[in-house]
Amino acid sequence: MGETTGEFVTVSFDDLFNIFGNYSTLTDSQKKDSWHEYRGKHVRWEGIVNYKGLSKDDWNRVGVRHNVETNVELILDEDKKDIVKMIRKGDRITYTGRLSLLFDRTLLFRLEDVNIEIINDKTVDKLKSKLEEDAALSLQSIQVSEIAANPESRESSEGENILPFEGLDKIFGKSSGISESGKEELWNYYRGKYIRWQGIVNYKGLSRNDYNRVGIRHKAGTNVELRFDEDRKDMVKMIKREDNITYTGKLAKLFGRNLLCSIEDVNIKKIGDKIIAEVDETTPVISDSVSNTDNAIESEVIEEPDITMAESMAPKVIEKEITGALDGFVKLPFEELDEIFGRENKMTESQKDTLWEEHKNKYVRWTGEVMSRGKGKVSGLMMGIKHKKGTDVELIFDNEKEDMVLSTEKGDKITYTGKLVTRCGYIMPYKLVEGNIESVVKAQMTADQAR
Repeated sequence: MGETTGEFVTVSFDDLFNIFGNYSTLTDSQKKDSWHEYRGKHVRWEGIVNYKGLSKDDWNRVGVRHNVETNVELILDEDKKDIVKMIRKGDRITYTGRLSLLFDRTLLFRLEDVNIEIINDKTVDKLKSKLEEDAALSLQSIQVSEIAANPESRESSEGENILPFEGLDKIFGKSSGISESGKEELWNYYRGKYIRWQGIVNYKGLSRNDYNRVGIRHKAGTNVELRFDEDRKDMVKMIKREDNITYTGKLAKLFGRNLLCSIEDVNIKKIGDKIIAEVDETTPVISDSVSNTDNAIESEVIEEPDITMAESMAPKVIEKEITGALDGFVKLPFEELDEIFGRENKMTESQKDTLWEEHKNKYVRWTGEVMSRGKGKVSGLMMGIKHKKGTDVELIFDNEKEDMVLSTEKGDKITYTGKLVTRCGYIMPYKLVEGNIESVVKAQMTADQAR
């Protein structure tokens, strides 16, 4: 359950509510004097979770209801992050904490140094054990199917457990039958584990701000994002789009869709059949023979058997060269972005908000169809652009581009750039600023080509 140091008092929430609550007969000065007696003391109470912080900045704030609405605000430390993820609105919890602030409203107390001991009549320790058992069962079921398909892949040469990308995708991918909350809980078991996988380079970061991000294709599109450390910069330069690479790394962030997860502490072991040998800490070289100097990963490794992917199996994508890329430019098709943030994605709005922070203020280059354009006193110079249906993008231009914008017509196909500032809502489109039009195919030309 975890130990809490400090002086405990056996006073209940109701006892303190009678002293400090709305119906107390004490004057404000009497309440202030009484608070000195309790401030800094630890209590153990039971209540109902009324809310959880939604963003990365307030994830550690939990509101608890004891009578009406939220009466107690819990502030949890960084090491309690996994416990916060286990609780849901409406859960009954037993918690301990230090009385730190007194409010003069329905929200009466703030507690710090908080520890949650029981969730819905089950101790946190038991819930954690159950979570690990569920994860182990999921792993075991995947291993059974993998062994049935390939009996020789029962275990790696080091005797490690084997979990290929396909196995993890079955548990956490967009076709999984597990709920989003269930995935988040299970991911706590896998996060931090090391893997060894093989896939195709689908994209590389284009600017100095995102050079360390490499997208890997295992099925279709981008399925894994590799995030390289600064000292691996030369290694990133060695790989190019459509390279078949074998890589190791640590499971970091779960996305749970076509883009499944991110990997950190990345190291490339092979490019095609060429082995990467490290002659020093910063300069990798390619070797044709197996190197005995490969540093073994000290942490637990979940290893994938090598999969040879023929070039014909890799979907062909026409890649346009980006010249004069701006800081923060990313190669991210509209369709891929909309798969994450569009209406068809089942993530919660708060999850989308959190993920949007990784895309906000990045520059993109897209091609779409002009739906509207004009200049308003408030909205300024803008254009509505269609990619799938209706107006998908609202592109804002500086005033000096007025002639360029107003010379286009509805139906024109344009290639444009802009900076992502606002994600789409249920009705509202994506909003991009600093718009620029690079090329225009007139609607009449498009119609003539169709003939």
